[in-house]
Amino acid sequence: ASRKFAELRFALNAALGQRPSRLYSALQRMRPDRRHLLVRKDTEIVIEGYPRSANTFAVAAFLLAQGRPARIAHHLHVPAQVIQAVRWGIPTVVLIRRPEDAVLSRLVRRPNLSAETALRDYIAFYRTIAPYREGFVVAPFDEVINNFGQVVARVNGRFGTAFVPFEHTEENIRRVFTLVEEMDKADQKEDSVTETTVARPSAVREELKIRRKKELNQPGARQLFKEACEVYEMAVSWM
Repeated sequence: ASRKFAELRFALNAALGQRPSRLYSALQRMRPDRRHLLVRKDTEIVIEGYPRSANTFAVAAFLLAQGRPARIAHHLHVPAQVIQAVRWGIPTVVLIRRPEDAVLSRLVRRPNLSAETALRDYIAFYRTIAPYREGFVVAPFDEVINNFGQVVARVNGRFGTAFVPFEHTEENIRRVFTLVEEMDKADQKEDSVTETTVARPSAVREELKIRRKKELNQPGARQLFKEACEVYEMAVSWM
C-alpha cells in the first residue's frame, strides 16, 4: 500500500511538472519549503536535472564561487523549471548522469519507487526539454564534480554573464561538502543526514545500489533502461 501511494503521488507531481502552468507554480508557492526553489523572472540562474545527478553539489559550488547570495532556481527536478527558464531567457544548466548511476541512487533514496517509474521519469525529463536545448547548457555528472568551473565558463559564454567559476581546490571541495550536508539537513527537516540521503559519496549507499541493481534487469525495466541510455547519449550530444 505504501508503495502504491508513493507511486501515485510521484506520478501526479511528475505529470504536473511536465510543462509550465499556473497550477504547478501555485502549488509550489503554497509550500514554504519549495517556493524559493521555483524559477521566477528575477532568478539569476537555473540549475536543474534528474535527481541524484550532482544537483546539490552544483548549487553549493555555484554559491560558494559567487561569494554572495544568489537567486538560484533548483531541485524541483521537473521539465517545467527548464522550459520556463528558457522562455524567459534565464541562464540555465541542465545536469545529467548515466541512467544506471542516477536511477540506482534515486531508488536507494526513495525505496518505495519502482525501477520502472524511476526510468520513465528519467526518459520523460530529458525528452520533454529536448526542443528547448538551444536555451540551456548541458553538464554531465563527471564534469560537474571534477570541473564545475568549466560549466560556469560555458554559461558565461552562452549567456553573456559574469558568474565566478568554481575552483576545484581541496579547501573548496571540503567547503562544498559541508554546505551539501547543511542543505541536505534542511531538505530532510531533521538534525542529521542519513547515508541514504546525503548528496556525497557513501559506502553504505553503494552497497544498497548493488542490491537494487537486479531490478534494472527485470522484464518491465529492461527496455526502459535501454531507452534511458539512448536518452543519455542524446542529451550529451547537445553539449
